[in-house]
Amino acid sequence: MTNLNCENKKMTKKSVINYGAIALMLIGQAFPKEAIAAADSTNTVTRESHERSIPSSLTGTVPTEQQLLTLNCLRDSALSLQQIKQQAINIYLEATRTDVQPEDPPVFPYPKSISEKSLTKSIDYLPPRTEWLFFYVGTMEPIIQLFADDISDTKTGMTKVFVPTAAKESLAPLWQQWSCGIQGLNEHLSTIYKLANEDKPDNVAIAKNAVAIYRIGHHLERAREKAMDIIRKVQLKGQESTPTRIE
Repeated sequence: MTNLNCENKKMTKKSVINYGAIALMLIGQAFPKEAIAAADSTNTVTRESHERSIPSSLTGTVPTEQQLLTLNCLRDSALSLQQIKQQAINIYLEATRTDVQPEDPPVFPYPKSISEKSLTKSIDYLPPRTEWLFFYVGTMEPIIQLFADDISDTKTGMTKVFVPTAAKESLAPLWQQWSCGIQGLNEHLSTIYKLANEDKPDNVAIAKNAVAIYRIGHHLERAREKAMDIIRKVQLKGQESTPTRIE
């Protein structure tokens, strides 16, 4: 099973992962700017000190000092998770290719999910094509980096993220689950990159890490759905209140 504990692990210099960070859970509610200012008017970080060349996963634009977490953001995060899970499946399929036999069908079935059940050292897998592994890793990495940069900014205080006061208690454990999960994605992706750089890449090890990424993505999707349900109920009940910062 995937370990979601938040442990500090040193990444290889070869890694294409932004390895110093964990990611931000896209959960929340839109509020007026005046309410945000009232909730936290201290330690404002100047815009000039916080320029980034990549957008924020919260809004899709360059981040600002104060972010409002909306249902739109929560919904849009599903697209990113879907891409991560898809690339995990691609890596798994690349690592489990076998020599085609005359009796094999021409169609290559694309699975809806992956697991370790069919993995075994006794199967003679074809050597993985490293260029494709790098492509799949490189496709996934910017998405994880986007999440990671946002959570890093919230922890340093560069970005302040607010959620409904009525939902904060329920959202807090999901926030932590998301953070640990993104760190896990980071670590497994870094491991795949290192394995792909070996003279003889270990097919089974690569496939197992791909399964781990897929599982984490699945768990994060469940957390996203729970968070969306929490926010939706707060909105439907009309529980309007001054937003609260979450870290």
